[in-house]
Amino acid sequence: MKKLILSIIALCWGVAGWATDFDGMYQSQGGELMFHFTGDSLYVDMAQSQRTVSAFKLVKSSHSNATTTYNAYETFVKNGNITYREVLIRVTRLEDQRYLLEYFGKDKDRDYNTAERYHLKKLE
Repeated sequence: MKKLILSIIALCWGVAGWATDFDGMYQSQGGELMFHFTGDSLYVDMAQSQRTVSAFKLVKSSHSNATTTYNAYETFVKNGNITYREVLIRVTRLEDQRYLLEYFGKDKDRDYNTAERYHLKKLE
């Protein structure tokens, strides 16, 4: 089972290519989170401590003029076992250098599904 899961993750990483069209650093409206898009990855960090909270491999699932949707995969350790989760991340351009990031899926730290929204501003 572990080999199957790891094979699926490896396949997704291999075909993802350059998934993002907006590489760079973005800060949430509240200022507590940093979102770093680079290539086919998204890193979410605490703004003050620069500690990484989550790291996702992104696979673009759809794209329109203003909105891009990704299937996002994260590998992490839970109870000593390597596991993974898949969530949906949707990024919508609101205006120049401002975006709305929406996150849908089961949170790794909780036993229920979440839907979160973050207004992002690109950092220069």
